[in-house]
This record gives sequence, structure tokens and C-alpha cells, in this order.
Amino acid sequence: MRIEQMSQATYDAYLPVAIEEYAAEKCRAGTWSENEALEKATEEFATLLPEGLKTKDHYLFTFRDETGNDLGMVWVHVTEESRGRSAFIFDVKITPDKQNQGYGKEALRLLEVMLKRMNVKKISLHVFAHNERAIHVYDSLGYEKTDYHMSKRLDVSH
Repeated sequence: MRIEQMSQATYDAYLPVAIEEYAAEKCRAGTWSENEALEKATEEFATLLPEGLKTKDHYLFTFRDETGNDLGMVWVHVTEESRGRSAFIFDVKITPDKQNQGYGKEALRLLEVMLKRMNVKKISLHVFAHNERAIHVYDSLGYEKTDYHMSKRLDVSH
């Protein structure tokens, strides 16, 4: 597997799908209503990636196999913090027909190697609580839970 900078064509295809998927995840998590989700997701992406692929300190990569076939992608943001450089993974995807074959773990290990070369000392990410498969992958790679966001729905119908 290799990692390479995402092309503009791939980014153009990725963005609308990513926005829709993010909106759906926020609805499933109960954070946003369906009426507002797509607009809010579009606004968040526009804020985070105002210059698309050229947005400073944001890196979008494609994972490919040895013959050049697409295996997935990752979007990571690198920042300077008081304890050194840190990276936050905004999105990571493995192509659906390549899932459950170890490519996700291999891709994240490859990303770690690249980030170490950039002197990144810590990688963080967010995962929705309902995404048990991803949580299992992150746990198996040594990611630790650092924060919990919890919600409780209140019945106000009476």
C-alpha cells in the first residue's frame, strides 16, 4: 500500500459524498435534525477547508495498492501545540469492497509513519459512538479514549 496526495478530481468527487455522509452521521447521533443537517455539514466543511486541497495544514491523501487501485482516503490536520505537533484525523475511509480485509489498519499505520516524519507527536480523532467497527480498529491500534461526550434526551411532551 502507498499513500499519495489526493488529486483535485478525487477531491471534487469526495467532497459532496463526505458532506452527505457527515450530515447523516450527525442525524444518526441525534446532534442535528434532518432539516438542518446538510446545510450545517456544508458550512462546517467550508469553514474547515476554505481553500479545498490547498487549505493550510490540512492534508488529504489517497491510499492505493501496488497496482494503483484506490483503497481509500484520509484527511488530517496538523497543528502546533504546547507539547509539540499534533494531528487530527477528520476523515478516513476505506473503499467499501476493500473493508474488513485489514486495509484500514494498514492505512492508519502508513499514516503514522508519514506523520512521524513530520515530527507529529500525537494523533487524535473523533468517532461516533455507534460506529463500533471503527472503535474496534482504533482500539486495536493503540488509540485511547480521552474524552466522552454524553447526551440524554428529555421528555418534554407532558
